[in-house]
Amino acid sequence: MKGRQEIGKRIKELRREHKFSQKFVAERLFISQAAYSLIESSQNGIVAEHIVNLSKLYDVTTDYLLKGDKFVIKMSISNGFVPYIGVSAHAGFIENYNSEAPLDNYDWYRIPGFNPTQNQKLFEVEGNSMAPTILSGDVVICQTQRKLENVLDGSLVLIITKESILVKRIRLNEDPGSLILENDNVEDDNEREQIEIKKQDIRELMMVRGKISGVLVPHHEIASKGKIKALEDALEMLKKEVYKLNKKIAAISH
Repeated sequence: MKGRQEIGKRIKELRREHKFSQKFVAERLFISQAAYSLIESSQNGIVAEHIVNLSKLYDVTTDYLLKGDKFVIKMSISNGFVPYIGVSAHAGFIENYNSEAPLDNYDWYRIPGFNPTQNQKLFEVEGNSMAPTILSGDVVICQTQRKLENVLDGSLVLIITKESILVKRIRLNEDPGSLILENDNVEDDNEREQIEIKKQDIRELMMVRGKISGVLVPHHEIASKGKIKALEDALEMLKKEVYKLNKKIAAISH
């Protein structure tokens, strides 16, 4: 009973801090104001679905609502974390693209020395069509560009369509309704493979802001092509950092 009272007290305090009415919160939980009032007064318990919805409404963790634990690190952009979509998750990401919260099931990582902003994601690259600029297994840091007219010729982008996720170089087209996608993996510019894509077929276009290399390239390859910059930290470093954070969280919890 004490746990129920503490939960009721916390959600009541959060509602007042945000200056929401009981009716407003009840509507977002799809219940009546009377039913919500009974939850706040601890006369009724609260179901898991309502806990999740309240955590989103107030931008707090479910652990805080249930236990009052303020020391849990919330995986979000505001805390320096970026969602990571690996190759094995590409199909699921495309399939659930229009879902209300498509990133909830993905891992989040914090990149040392990098402060993310809104609409950024990490994507693992598949295939060598963009070598030597980007290699298969590299992870690119991308940011959504909502105005296609602002994309500059030659920009490196990640494009999400209904069928696939592509990392390509953009070439502007005479047709304002389409773009030309180009690979980097050829020596002769005249032999570059080009694909035309209609702007209406693009679900989302993201600018590639950087990469995390998952591949070790022999020194002589780097020197001979002169196109690959010094390799950044491997993705494994990100996993280790998250592991360390989880250990700290576990230590605090106990």
